[in-house]
Amino acid sequence: MRTVMSFLLLFPLAWLALVAGTLLWYRRGLMALWREPVLDQPVLIIESDDWGAGPVESQTQALNRLVDLLTRFRDCDGRPPVMTLALVLAGPDGPAIRREGHYRCRTLEDPVFAPLRAAIERGRRAGVFALQLHGMEHYWPPALMASPDPSVRAWLESDSLPATERLPAHLQSRWTDASVLPSRPLSDEAIAAAVREEVALFERLFGERPRVAVPPTFVWDARVEAAWARAGVEVVVTPGLRSRCRNAAGLPDCDSGPIVNGQSGPGVRYVVRDAYFEPERGHRAAQGLAALRRKWAQRRPCLLETHRSNFIGEAATAEQALAALGELIEQALHLYPELRFLDTATLASIYLSPGRAATGFSTRFAAWRARVRELRGFMRCAKLAGLAWLFNPRLTPAGGQAVHPA
Repeated sequence: MRTVMSFLLLFPLAWLALVAGTLLWYRRGLMALWREPVLDQPVLIIESDDWGAGPVESQTQALNRLVDLLTRFRDCDGRPPVMTLALVLAGPDGPAIRREGHYRCRTLEDPVFAPLRAAIERGRRAGVFALQLHGMEHYWPPALMASPDPSVRAWLESDSLPATERLPAHLQSRWTDASVLPSRPLSDEAIAAAVREEVALFERLFGERPRVAVPPTFVWDARVEAAWARAGVEVVVTPGLRSRCRNAAGLPDCDSGPIVNGQSGPGVRYVVRDAYFEPERGHRAAQGLAALRRKWAQRRPCLLETHRSNFIGEAATAEQALAALGELIEQALHLYPELRFLDTATLASIYLSPGRAATGFSTRFAAWRARVRELRGFMRCAKLAGLAWLFNPRLTPAGGQAVHPA
């Protein structure tokens, strides 16, 4: 009898210790998710990377077709869908590299890119393109020049305007030296000089400094953010964490995070993009709508990552990608009549204006529970602690108010 009584006394204590330990271990992540701003209407942004340096004709045609498609739609406030273009400003000048033996580049200022620049400006004027800084190049030039891979050398010395998608994945990172693996960090001086150069060129090309930066392959560090901030960049797009290096297998690594929407960094504000819409990989409207539904349950914006390769490849593939994008937008407007189309800089300005937030507790709590279900490792511990029921999606109500998009 004494053993049974001891068990009955110790079991609740052990359970309480497990619950307390779980909450204590994840306290920072749980509090960050609670503080993350809450939207009162669903937001959809198509975030598209890699435009700029590379083949001119196929990109120009694709961008003009995207303008024609996107201008067909309007949200509840009469705004068209916005596709952000993360721009790469330069690529290799193959003949010059062959002739001189060291790295030379051709920037978007080159007359050969005039049709591409015109297509970008057409979309800007129509309100369907918002420009972001992806980088001077989609790689670190010294790393490519040091590569022993003959295919990389051939790519650098090409007579054409080669696409960076053809490079080995680890060499497509700009903010680490991946000429050897694991990669090596760049010097402070090299980072500062590279940021000054790319921001100045962006301003010459488009008449304004970039407000938003998207690190190529999402490998970068806080020193890059600080340099961007000094140059006028306000927002950094992240996948919810920061990878600072490429490991021995060439994969992004040295991670820090998690990072949430509206969180501040070294002079910048973060916006999270961790949903994907890649028709060339089989994605259709259903995948985009599922992401929008999940993000709306979390009262987060849905930033869908896509790449130019979806729209500039073989004619049939590009046509299918355009059709899938049009179907996604059409169905999203039908399912969510209150849907808002914003650009990323405008979204970030909402997060920068705490006076515009009016968060109801019930809405914030429901959004927090939906977010917590994606906190890495937490749900496994929550099940062991008997807390999983608290985060059951069937218990999450709809509705509420919070941050108001302008």
